[in-house]
Amino acid sequence: MWRLIGITPEKGVLDEQKKIVYLLNNGIDLFHIRKPSLTEEQLKYYLDVFPLEIRNKLTIHDNHSLALEFGLGGVHHNYRNPYIKPIHKNLRKSYSCHSIKEMLDTRDKFDYVFLSPIYNSISKEGYKSNFSLTELKESGLINNKVIALGGVSEDKFEELKEIGFGGAALLGNLWGEKSH
Repeated sequence: MWRLIGITPEKGVLDEQKKIVYLLNNGIDLFHIRKPSLTEEQLKYYLDVFPLEIRNKLTIHDNHSLALEFGLGGVHHNYRNPYIKPIHKNLRKSYSCHSIKEMLDTRDKFDYVFLSPIYNSISKEGYKSNFSLTELKESGLINNKVIALGGVSEDKFEELKEIGFGGAALLGNLWGEKSH
């Protein structure tokens, strides 16, 4: 099952929540809310804008307890928010990986993992791909639990499917600007 996952830019953009709702109703399957600079109170204000009927498609990166408070569908783990124990067993759980070893060590513990950067990043200048696409394909290690992140755009979907990725995560390509 191929999935498209959107990720918010770190800094807010005009009508961001409206655009996320639009994207979730027009081809994006899930959306990751990644706002590391927002306080818990600011994040509450940000989340409160989303209609109840789409909140299950949202995954939060920080302040995981807000996932239950706001009826979100998932929590994301990374070096800032390591996986310790599930706050609720019915939430989607995802993780960020930056090497094949990390991906192999974590993918079976999560519903899906991001592997990045697959291509040179669109949103982070100078953030270059760590992977050979040929080696990824030949390795047979990529499966439907691995989501490609980093420099991903629609014209690369077929190539990613051929490698075996279960989906693609879009950040810079969705927002059309650099994010820091």
